Amino acid sequence: MDPHVDKSKRYVSPKDFDLLKVIGMGAFGKVLQVRNRQTSQVLAMKIISKRLLRRKQGYVENVQAERNILTKVRHPFVVTMHCSFQTKEKLFIIMDFLAGGELFLRLGREGIFLEKTAEFYLAEIILALDHLHVLGILHRDLKPENILLGSDGHVCLTDFGLAKDFGTEGFDEESSRALTVCGTQEYMAPEMVARQGYSRAADYWSLGCIAYEMMSGLPPFQRKRNEGSKDLFRKIMSEKVKMPVGSSSAACKLLKGLLNRNVQARLGAAKSSMFEVGGVAGLKKADFFQSIEWNKLERKEVEPPQTLAVKNDQDLKHFHDEFTQMSL
Repeated sequence: MDPHVDKSKRYVSPKDFDLLKVIGMGAFGKVLQVRNRQTSQVLAMKIISKRLLRRKQGYVENVQAERNILTKVRHPFVVTMHCSFQTKEKLFIIMDFLAGGELFLRLGREGIFLEKTAEFYLAEIILALDHLHVLGILHRDLKPENILLGSDGHVCLTDFGLAKDFGTEGFDEESSRALTVCGTQEYMAPEMVARQGYSRAADYWSLGCIAYEMMSGLPPFQRKRNEGSKDLFRKIMSEKVKMPVGSSSAACKLLKGLLNRNVQARLGAAKSSMFEVGGVAGLKKADFFQSIEWNKLERKEVEPPQTLAVKNDQDLKHFHDEFTQMSL
């Protein structure tokens, strides 16, 4: 149980929360902004319909996995779960409300990020990813919509609905290979598309797609209006990546390293050799992150590139109107 919920009451129920606004939609229900009636704390409530969940094979396990993962992950750049409970028809997960909304709603408004800005956000995402990987967790659905900003301007990774938990022993690259093709197609790694089995390197490919989008305004691989998944997958497997116009050599090197189709050589997951530092240490040493002090960053002692002018906990200017106008 969480300190924010009264210990004298053994069970938490939907009645403990005032429903404020819709802030997101998932495949199985809504995400609402709510207020804890007892503490007045504003939180996010993910509501999952059991009826919709039962229609899709395997998704009940996904929800259980998400809850179990959120229970064991505690990191400044990963969303915090406060509690979970259920009624006859629905499952509820109560999490931090992140007033900054999607990082990419911001990108949509600004076009592209300056490299200095991208450097900060990518570095925080790397720290979150590495923490998950150390615990043996693959995110598998790293995409713009799943990167939110807190009101303090720092990054927060969310949505572990497709994450895979390999357990406390962490990764042994040979045995810890997932086979399920899942996630959002534009951000899928080639080894996932090819159904070859994949591991933590797949998350770093997705990070490469996000980095590319920050610097160019669009993901590296897209389908045209008349194209289907097959065309997109062909591009992911073989199309040459054009570097974003005006990118520095350090940025190009980072993007080429993360979007390397050779899994063994991909930045973030490459093995160390006598001449090269591999793994996440190699990624942190990339020229692009030259000015980052990683320990200070993890302690949130580095000033974010932009502070979010959020009036109060209920200010929803960083959320999509299509959600916030929906009826509860």
